Amino acid sequence: MRVKEKIIHAKEVHTGLKKLHNVTLRIKDDEIVSIDDKGYNCKKAVSLIIPTFIDLQVYGSSGRLFSSYPDIKTLEIMQKYHQQNGTFFFQPTIASNNYEVIFKCIRAVKKYKENNPDSGCIGLHIEGPWLNPQKKGAHKECFLHSPNKNQIDSIIEISEGSVSLITLAPEMVKESYIKKLKKNNILISIGHSNCSYEKINLLSKNLIKLATHLFNAMPSIHHRDLNLTTAILMNNRIFSSIIADGYHVDFDLIKLAHKLKKNKLFCITDSVTENNIGLYKHKKNKVYYTNDGILSGSSISMAESFKNLIQKAGLTVSQSVEMCCITPHKVLTNRDLMFKIETGSKAKFNIIDEKFNLIESYF
Repeated sequence: MRVKEKIIHAKEVHTGLKKLHNVTLRIKDDEIVSIDDKGYNCKKAVSLIIPTFIDLQVYGSSGRLFSSYPDIKTLEIMQKYHQQNGTFFFQPTIASNNYEVIFKCIRAVKKYKENNPDSGCIGLHIEGPWLNPQKKGAHKECFLHSPNKNQIDSIIEISEGSVSLITLAPEMVKESYIKKLKKNNILISIGHSNCSYEKINLLSKNLIKLATHLFNAMPSIHHRDLNLTTAILMNNRIFSSIIADGYHVDFDLIKLAHKLKKNKLFCITDSVTENNIGLYKHKKNKVYYTNDGILSGSSISMAESFKNLIQKAGLTVSQSVEMCCITPHKVLTNRDLMFKIETGSKAKFNIIDEKFNLIESYF
């Protein structure tokens, strides 16, 4: 929502840097011109203002799965949907597929970002196809493989900076290829993997500092056999995403994971949509989706994730802001998103009521 001039009174504001109480935000021509206590009126005050949400894993919206409709129209629909739900910055994602589809998605994101430089589209997240078949989850095994040099080079060449993140299983990819991807400004996340405890701790020193959807498509924790999941939980160099819908991960386990990971844990929606085209046919069941009966994605928004973290996982407002707004930005070492609420910045924030529902977004 764009405004020429607006004054908002707020009982609490999380700026992305600090927490303020009983302040007034003044906005002019979409820019925040002041944040202070001058003229504050508690009777006019909203309960809470937080930065825009940042979602690093969204597959589609409103009936258009990006891998099934790899075009600009899909990205426009995704942007509109997620911004209506408080997420200005979103990272379109595709599951393991053939290279024709992967290249179409890369080109669509590249063109979209060129045509819309101020959009919230971060870049493309390619989840697979270099994943371990033993931990394939809902990914189709026919696509899973170890890459060759030509495939690595082609993605880098076609991308020209539009691929922001790739999720892979390190045991499926030569270390020299991982280094090459990283050198070309592509973040690497470990996921759908059986990588050993020792190897991931070694890789986390300089190559991989990120993991995709904690607990899902990973080995179960074993009290005598340390593994990838244990390493992610115990290694404070590794950031990890997690899905807060209560179906991918129980809320008590999210709370436990946060106690261990603290500000290295962050939310993604893993948001898919109804789809009947191709191999990824997603069918909705409550707040999640299945593909051939396998859990394949969530229908939750970041606004609902934020509320769940507070009301169901028992985290504080500050911790939940960190997981949905601040930590995702820290992960993006190859991108600089202007998301903080501060004087001189563009207005990108969410207004939340006393029950932690999203009331309105300003973008």
